[in-house]
Amino acid sequence: MSTEIGGNLLCTLRKAYTEAVDLFRMKQTSDEAKTSRIKDTYNIDDVFAIVVEAKAKYEGRIKESKARRWLSALSTRIIYYGQILDVLSQHHPEYVSLAWGTIKFLFILVLNHEEMISELAKAVTKIADVLPRVKLQLETFQTEWMKDAIQKLYADIVNFLVRGLQWYEQGSLRHTFRAFSSPYKLLFQDLRDKIDESARRIDDMAITLSHAQISEMYKMIVRMENSINSYHLVHLFHFSGLSQGVNQIQVAQILEAMKDTQLPSAIESLRFCQAVRRRRVGRYEFDQSTLLPKLQEWSVASSSSMITIGGSAPTRFQTKDLATEMVELIENADKPVIWALKGRQASKPEEIQIDLLKHLTSQAVQLNNNNMIGHVSASFNAPRVQSARTEADWLQILKESLNGLSEIYVVVDMETLGLPFEGSYQSWLEFLGHFEALLHSVDGVVVKVVILSFRQDFIRFLGSASQTTIVPLRKKNVRSTGAKVKKSQPGRRKNISGMKFR
Repeated sequence: MSTEIGGNLLCTLRKAYTEAVDLFRMKQTSDEAKTSRIKDTYNIDDVFAIVVEAKAKYEGRIKESKARRWLSALSTRIIYYGQILDVLSQHHPEYVSLAWGTIKFLFILVLNHEEMISELAKAVTKIADVLPRVKLQLETFQTEWMKDAIQKLYADIVNFLVRGLQWYEQGSLRHTFRAFSSPYKLLFQDLRDKIDESARRIDDMAITLSHAQISEMYKMIVRMENSINSYHLVHLFHFSGLSQGVNQIQVAQILEAMKDTQLPSAIESLRFCQAVRRRRVGRYEFDQSTLLPKLQEWSVASSSSMITIGGSAPTRFQTKDLATEMVELIENADKPVIWALKGRQASKPEEIQIDLLKHLTSQAVQLNNNNMIGHVSASFNAPRVQSARTEADWLQILKESLNGLSEIYVVVDMETLGLPFEGSYQSWLEFLGHFEALLHSVDGVVVKVVILSFRQDFIRFLGSASQTTIVPLRKKNVRSTGAKVKKSQPGRRKNISGMKFR
């Protein structure tokens, strides 16, 4: 590839030189001496080499002349004092004017000759700097505009070099005569000005063309950026769809890992409790005068809070029914709620606390499914859930499952935990500690927890060991007066139907 580019550039330079020579010959049709000097040359570098060689020979020829050096120094000093001597010669014009004028003329010839050598050397050096720069510019910008300008420059350079070559090859007497008749400014200055002007024009062209190229490159980069952005959006869309599919699989695996518990599903336990409650409607009611205001205060609070409803052995059925009724009421208010209700199956106390946390977490993931698909990460994924073993592990997973919710209600019937081990409620108290930690560790989510238990030993132990709010649940007796009491329709009566939510 580089060989092909180099060959094309060489052909372009040769063509530019040939056309420049033709242009030079057209201008010098009457001067065979000039045109004959370049007929055997191949390109402008060859012409330049001939001039440099002639210059070197000439300078070598005059370098050893001591007389020339002293003469040059003397002429410089005399001309420096020329104005003073001119004034003195005016006092005796009849004696010195003619002689002094002749001497001054001779020394001016010497200075003109020195100026010619110096300026020619400067011009040749400048041409040596121009040629490679022009070559690079032609290589970079191969336009007809640039080619025409370089042809004009080459023609001016060829004309200057041929004229300079002729001067270098002339003898001393000819130089002496030319120093008076054709000093540097008359013989070469016009060509040097043309070369300078052509070089400046080419530089300006190169700058303009480079600006055009930069503008085109900018447009191309903008097009590429737009194209890349389009492809990026397409790939991002496909990747997002793929990622969402993978996350959905992850969430499904998470839910599958949570099924391995001794507790029935949340829906199954709720339906069982609803069925049992319907059979007791109208037979077991409780006093709302103390309970309802506390529940109302708890439900409308804007911050996370936990409340404990403490029943007793006589109100054990009301306690269980109240838990069921609260779940129904919160669901009917379109509030997110998860629950742990006592089903028909007995629980084993060994791992029941872990299973209960797993049970609540499974509901939270299903309730918050859309957010969970986008929340799958290094800290929340199927392998992490599958490897969870301790209560602390599952409490952390429960916190993660609440991400994206604004609020959540948690209803827990402590009977779900089964009978306490050896009659000690310390394990129950430790379990409630998880919920107290949950209240203050989930940012941006208002967590409302209600705990229900009819075991007075636990309620008293909780009151002495915790600062949680405990609301007593008292039984309300329904006495028969001989008249037939109209029972409520199954599932319709609500003891706390007046409770409002924020």
